[in-house]
Amino acid sequence: MRTQKLLILFSILFLSACTRPEAENSRLASDTAVSPSPTTLFTNISRQAGIVQTRQGNDRAIGQAWGDYDRDGWVDFYVTDTQGPNSLFRNNGDGTFSRPPQAESVSLSQAYSGGASFADYNNDGWLDLYVVNWGTNHLFRNEGGQGFVDVTAQASVGGDANSQTASWGDYDNDGWLDLYVANWSCYPRCGRPSQGDSDRLYHNNGDGTFTDVTRLLRGDTYGAGFVASFTDYDNDGDQDIYLVNDEFLFPTGNKLWRNDGPGCGDLGHCFTEIASEAGADSQVMGMGLATADYDNDGDFDFYFSNAGPMTLLQNQGDGTFNDVAQLAGVDVPDGVAWAAAPLDYDNDGWQDLYLAVMTTADHQGIAANPLFHNNGDGTFSRVSSGSGASDVGPTMGIATADFNNDGSVDLLIGNKDDGYSLLQNQAGAQSGNHWFTLALAGEGPVNRDAVGSRVILYTADGTTQVREVQNGGSLGAGNELALHFGLGASDTIEELTIHWPDGRSQTFTNIPADRNVSLPYPLDAAAETAQQAALYPAATGAPAVALNIPTTTLLIIANGVVWLGLLLLVLHYRGHLGLGWRRLRWLGVLGVVLFTAVYLFTTLQAAEKTPEASQSSPTLGQLLARAGATMPLQQAAPSPAKVDLGRALFWDPLLSGNKDIACVTCHHPVAGTGDNLPLPIGTGGEGLAEDRVLVIDRQVLVPRNATPIFNLGLDGMDVLFWDGRVSGTAVAEFDSPANDDLPYGLDNALAAQAMFPVTSRDEMRGRRGDIDLFGERNTLASAGDHQFSRIWDELMTELLAIPAYQQMFHDAYPDVPLEELSFGHAANAMAAYQMEVFTFLDSPWDRYLQGDETALSPEALAGAELFYGKAGCANCHSGSLLSDMQFHNIGVPQVGPGKGAEEPYDYGRARETGDESDLFAFRTPPLRNVAITGPWMHNGAYATLEAAVLHHLDPAQAVENYDYSQLSSLMVAEDSGDTAVHAAALNEPSFARPCPPLTEAEVAALLAFLESLTSPSALDLSHTIPESVPSGLSVGGSIN
Repeated sequence: MRTQKLLILFSILFLSACTRPEAENSRLASDTAVSPSPTTLFTNISRQAGIVQTRQGNDRAIGQAWGDYDRDGWVDFYVTDTQGPNSLFRNNGDGTFSRPPQAESVSLSQAYSGGASFADYNNDGWLDLYVVNWGTNHLFRNEGGQGFVDVTAQASVGGDANSQTASWGDYDNDGWLDLYVANWSCYPRCGRPSQGDSDRLYHNNGDGTFTDVTRLLRGDTYGAGFVASFTDYDNDGDQDIYLVNDEFLFPTGNKLWRNDGPGCGDLGHCFTEIASEAGADSQVMGMGLATADYDNDGDFDFYFSNAGPMTLLQNQGDGTFNDVAQLAGVDVPDGVAWAAAPLDYDNDGWQDLYLAVMTTADHQGIAANPLFHNNGDGTFSRVSSGSGASDVGPTMGIATADFNNDGSVDLLIGNKDDGYSLLQNQAGAQSGNHWFTLALAGEGPVNRDAVGSRVILYTADGTTQVREVQNGGSLGAGNELALHFGLGASDTIEELTIHWPDGRSQTFTNIPADRNVSLPYPLDAAAETAQQAALYPAATGAPAVALNIPTTTLLIIANGVVWLGLLLLVLHYRGHLGLGWRRLRWLGVLGVVLFTAVYLFTTLQAAEKTPEASQSSPTLGQLLARAGATMPLQQAAPSPAKVDLGRALFWDPLLSGNKDIACVTCHHPVAGTGDNLPLPIGTGGEGLAEDRVLVIDRQVLVPRNATPIFNLGLDGMDVLFWDGRVSGTAVAEFDSPANDDLPYGLDNALAAQAMFPVTSRDEMRGRRGDIDLFGERNTLASAGDHQFSRIWDELMTELLAIPAYQQMFHDAYPDVPLEELSFGHAANAMAAYQMEVFTFLDSPWDRYLQGDETALSPEALAGAELFYGKAGCANCHSGSLLSDMQFHNIGVPQVGPGKGAEEPYDYGRARETGDESDLFAFRTPPLRNVAITGPWMHNGAYATLEAAVLHHLDPAQAVENYDYSQLSSLMVAEDSGDTAVHAAALNEPSFARPCPPLTEAEVAALLAFLESLTSPSALDLSHTIPESVPSGLSVGGSIN
């Protein structure tokens, strides 16, 4: 009896606690779960994908065409250049691309190429290539994926104009693709560069030849055409033509030719030009065109670019259009844009817009490419933060494709200066939305590319989407022919209808999502069977059932066993059962044991996941652990010979155009490896540090403070310059202003950074027309601002003309022949010198981190607790480097000249990303030796470290009460003097919250801690000054 009562008591006690582990686990999940919000929607993967050396000149970059020329299931691409060979890249199917053997046959190395497109003009199942040029255009026939043959003359599609874009469409539905070529000007044939030209419409004869039938386009075709699109705007089953003209040359306005079918007497086919009556004859500097049903109402709309406000012509469904760009939020009145592209980047079922911006209308602001998110209500929102697609260079071309078959549309963009870049879509996967990609293949009466086919897709949420197979309707570009649909939350397509160009229609229902599907034209029963197999893949066997019983289920089972045991015990106790007690006893015991085991297991799991309760006042050790404040690691020591070479180069003014300044001039060891100036005086100056003055008749300051070069040899120092324009590692490749021109073989980010001061006109290169110290013309200054390779090659020629340098390079790189040396080797040596000579880890703080608890004074120790605790400094100055290597807007006064086209503002990181959330944001500086490296901030705004600290406590008050007397006379002369400019950073959403208020004693303690970051070895570096340099020029330049 006692055993039975005890068993019942224990069972009740356990049952009373049965929900506790689950409740605790739920609370823990709520407290610790992370809901990541996408910070990067697109990632530039060009280098790791092998897409390099795509540009020789910097005139235009509008030719990019996607097409699976070898039919291996992975879409390839072709890009053009105006001053060098064009490039064919084969998709390797593993995220990388390579130049195949066939690339040479389509390189057109002597042509001035514009646009390009892949199209199967002869219906043999292999995509051919058409390239338009300033001069003769070229048609290359694909020889079964093994090569290309130039058949231009045979096909009669050469032309002799300045062509921009080739568009393909079967306007007469005869099963053969016809061709429209948009011509911008007739020069040199007509002798006048500013004279427009007539476009060309070629009819495909079906025998490998074409006939010029431009006469069919009644009305004026004489303009400055940039791009035309074959599309059935009026839903009558045949393809119409919309042309975007540039009124810069010839103000004829855009054209819309309605396809009225066969007839019209001798013409044989009828087109009627109706742009004016349709409201589509905009007279703008039209360049790019995006044709899509952006509002999902079943008809196609036109969005085109301009030098000024863009235009969005909404199809009204009655043959007319209304410009709704401003209402929709996509007018971009301050941009000079080129290409435009529609894409559903987040797979939500609504097509978004991407615009290539060449520059701003006033040529002053950031020329960032906007990505517009379709809100589904007729409006768009500009993605202003973290798109990863904003490319701030002069972008001209766009082509879209899902290059890795992951269901998300990627971007190939052409930049005038930097060449072509591949932006991989991350947003599709991040969104969790479903998708469906459909590739159609024509046969018999339908052209092989199925151009002109229309697909209507319905999902259960009521969304209807329409896509049309188009080829070449984007400026200079050919998008992937496969149709991409975002499905949002729908994992099944309720209904899919295909309208083939010959008039045949098919409808399919209940199609599974998240697949790439290829469908042939239903020419026969075999093709229809293939369609069914593609849309409804057969089951491959029942999925394996995994036994994965959750904790809650185990507890319920244990509960059931316990209750059953209790019930049987009670019945037996009352004499209602005749079962033996022993069997019942063990049934109850089994339930209690099972429940106890599950309960203890889940409790222990919860305990393991529950963080330790923090004390109300954490110790400094706890604070350091939270901030990751550990001793940094040093990179491997370079060879002495490389360091010696780097020392010579770093101190030698031979690297400057005017031979008057060296790298060390702005990073001098007697000036805390800086120059003690708010903003540096570059070439054209004389003297050192505070005594440096301009000796030439121009007011030019380097627009940002010279960052100290202490401790650049530590691991993690891979985001450099105030705006982070050089970043990366030797393993992951480098991001830099030179893009593809940056040589391979650089050792680290510091070496990559060393490549650029010599290219800066204000720092070391000089201005056009400058005369060097010897009275000779400055040849480096004559190079263009983006001709990096030319500048580096000229410097190496000068260096290797000196026997002493030849020997030093040989000693540093004994296995590299003289003729194979590049400026990259010089940069590696300069990086090695800086890392070896100026890296110190012997400050009081470093000694404290290594276990010397007596290294810090009591005041510095209190300052450390403030720094890592109450003051919140370690929120940014974290980790072993005392920097998160991220970018923050802390409201620094915008004093000084500003930078670039945005003067008198310096937009900071936003100049590199084009992201509005990066406005006035600068990299968090590492803090070792901070007390001896003033002035402080990106523009040297504060002459004392205390003033810089106080700024963090109340930036608005610091800007309002700013003391301009701390600026040099040169800086005052170049300052705007505008209070609104000075306070601009405070008014941006990117402005970070100020630190909590501190007492004077707390500020003093913080300063004491910052002083403890000073290395004794950094205080006297006079021994690092060499007596001479190999060129024989003044050591360090004109600094005496």
